[in-house]
Amino acid sequence: MKQEYKEAFSEVYEILNIMPNTLSNKIPQKFKEIIKRERADSYIPSISEPIDECPLKEETIIILALIYRDFLCDEKERKELKARDAESLRVFEEELREKYNPDNIFKNKRQEKEEQKVQTEEKSIAVIDEQKWYQKIFNIIKGIFKRK
Repeated sequence: MKQEYKEAFSEVYEILNIMPNTLSNKIPQKFKEIIKRERADSYIPSISEPIDECPLKEETIIILALIYRDFLCDEKERKELKARDAESLRVFEEELREKYNPDNIFKNKRQEKEEQKVQTEEKSIAVIDEQKWYQKIFNIIKGIFKRK
């Protein structure tokens, strides 16, 4: 397991030790044992009350949110949180699908080729009509005779 997660479990373990017994008793003992077993023994978190002011790792906040959602909140709030999580996950997956869809990748390449083709056509259409050297001399001589 990555060190960041082990440190996060250490922070969660310290928070569970600070937590009042009324809340701590709602969390299953097996879950607490997993946290205790997976924590980093060498990492000593600096957790004190109020916990809001403690610098917590992002992983710690996520684990605490899951503990709250799965064990501490009431059934109605749990359903709302799970629905919100499912919606967030659906939106995220949709963005990934849209971003990495192979059909869109090939479609974008086709569009780029078509745009390049149009640009080259535009360049080839803009032909400058230059007179040849002998036509210029002829026009100069013709201009001289017209003036007289």
